[in-house]
Amino acid sequence: MVPKIKLAAFFAEFLPTPPITRDQVDLMTHDNVVRQGAQTFATLDIEPTAVEPILPTYLDRYRHGGRYNQHAPT
Repeated sequence: MVPKIKLAAFFAEFLPTPPITRDQVDLMTHDNVVRQGAQTFATLDIEPTAVEPILPTYLDRYRHGGRYNQHAPT
């Protein structure tokens, strides 16, 4: 059944707003629900950080004039 859906998704990708893609079909073939008793951030001693303070450090290199251009907008 999956090869037929993947073939349909291949052709759907040519639409302006595809209803499904081949990548989505691949994702649907794997379980993505966390099982009971799975380790959490707390049990792994990891403190999650919000993306807002970190993202600008990754995007600095794409600013006009580079990372160290103090006059470029952030």
